Amino acid sequence: MQVIEHMDEDQACLFGDVALSRFCPKILIVSTPNFEYNVVLQKSNPPTQEQEELDGQTLLQSCKFRNNDHKFEWTREQFNQWASDLAARHNYNLEFSGVGGFADVEPGFASQIAVFKREWSHEDEVQTLTDIDSHYNVIWEWNSKKK
Repeated sequence: MQVIEHMDEDQACLFGDVALSRFCPKILIVSTPNFEYNVVLQKSNPPTQEQEELDGQTLLQSCKFRNNDHKFEWTREQFNQWASDLAARHNYNLEFSGVGGFADVEPGFASQIAVFKREWSHEDEVQTLTDIDSHYNVIWEWNSKKK
């Protein structure tokens, strides 16, 4: 999913909780822009260490969001915190990756990716099947066997 930056930030946080608690996917991949990479894309100068120490607002003032429809763009630290908290609340393993740029070279990947992986037990699968059966009525089944 690459939609969270198009939501209000508080809604994006709720979205993560709903996606992992109600849909319970085995894997959820979330990607979003790395705000820190915008200095490269916009060919502006990265903030100096002195500016970084002042506050995050300096960085916000020096760069624009990548799309005028983005409601927010997170730094690597903000995205890491959001994803880590979400994974811990819902018992998901978490891996980070990205696209464009390099993880170990500043300012990191252009787009950051969180891969949430749920460890399913047999009991989870039985419960999921039971839940599906209780919410839906079969109205027609296709029999692929020819007579």
